[in-house]
Amino acid sequence: MKLAIDEARASLREGNHGFGAVVVTGGEVIATAHDTEETNADPTAHAELTAIRQASLRLGKDLSACTLVCTHEPCPMCAAAIVWARIPRVAFGFGIEDAIAEGRTRIAISSTEVFARANAPVAVERGVLRDQCAILYRHDVRQEVKRLRGASDEQLRAFDQERARRRVEWFRAQDAEPSGDAWEAAYTLLLRKLGIAREEAPVVLRDSRSLTFHSKNFCPTLAACEILGLDTRTVCALYNSKSPDSLVKEIDPRLEFSRNYEKLRPLFPYCEERITLRGEP
Repeated sequence: MKLAIDEARASLREGNHGFGAVVVTGGEVIATAHDTEETNADPTAHAELTAIRQASLRLGKDLSACTLVCTHEPCPMCAAAIVWARIPRVAFGFGIEDAIAEGRTRIAISSTEVFARANAPVAVERGVLRDQCAILYRHDVRQEVKRLRGASDEQLRAFDQERARRRVEWFRAQDAEPSGDAWEAAYTLLLRKLGIAREEAPVVLRDSRSLTFHSKNFCPTLAACEILGLDTRTVCALYNSKSPDSLVKEIDPRLEFSRNYEKLRPLFPYCEERITLRGEP
């Protein structure tokens, strides 16, 4: 499945839809593939079909000794191909029902339904590395992949400026007034805007002028950088520095948001960030 996930990431890097598949037999990898619907302008170029074609070139059209491993449950077209190839075992990470529940467009026919209607004895294992596969299909991650793929430094700065503008507008539309120390209020505001619990970004150091916290929450930008092979130290400095700083300055213009780029995920298990009150109290 890790090989299939690597294939799915390659698909997203190319501008395709993020599906990966692997055919194995007797512990040997026979074929690895990802979807190329966009790059080949072929709506049938699904990862599973391509992997089956590659395996058939090596072993012939009877793949009854093989297992197909894929990041996403096979669609009805691919499930039918599995039947015709006589593949007896399929393992996948993310299900069709999961995708539909998240609002994605899918043909609402499970692979097991296709196998049953075809009277094909295909054993199905669901949820293999499901959490890792699910990241590939999150809407927020895919948005970040689309935005970051091939973006120039100027475009990254422009995205940050636009996000800063939206966050300031969001803050000014709030009814609640911040209370407490300015940096504490700013910290609480950041958590609220990002939907993060305090346990996900615990404060590790606090003094009379600043607080430092370690962000460990799920980050779609981090996930997109890992998929695209980008350095978060470079991306976050351009793409996500002005927007949090602009937001905390709505609490007090003397506040400053900063990030320790030597302690940043995935190089560290957390991102070290700080809110500081500059100038005279």
